[in-house]
Amino acid sequence: MPGYKLDPDALEKAIEDLEDIRRRILDIATRSAHALIPGELTAGDPHTGKAIKAFRQRALGGQDSLRFELNEIAKYLSNKIEDYKQSLEEYRRSEDAATIDASRIQREA
Repeated sequence: MPGYKLDPDALEKAIEDLEDIRRRILDIATRSAHALIPGELTAGDPHTGKAIKAFRQRALGGQDSLRFELNEIAKYLSNKIEDYKQSLEEYRRSEDAATIDASRIQREA
């Protein structure tokens, strides 16, 4: 019966890569709280202060901010990682069951 073939080593590597990417994204989201200050806005007047505040709010504020989007990407990656881990575990259980069945058939033959 035709179907998909799973390469467990490649899937494990993909999971590791996705976990690394997720860690980096969360690190950027955490560091962005302290690092996002527009360097070109150097005047000390009230208008510049408002511009800096607006910039930081856009980057770090609520929905549609950089931080929000980075956290959404991290959640998506977490879900994919979990799906891939479950697929890998299911594959391994199936492989173990097939090995046990093949051994049983060989003994009976």
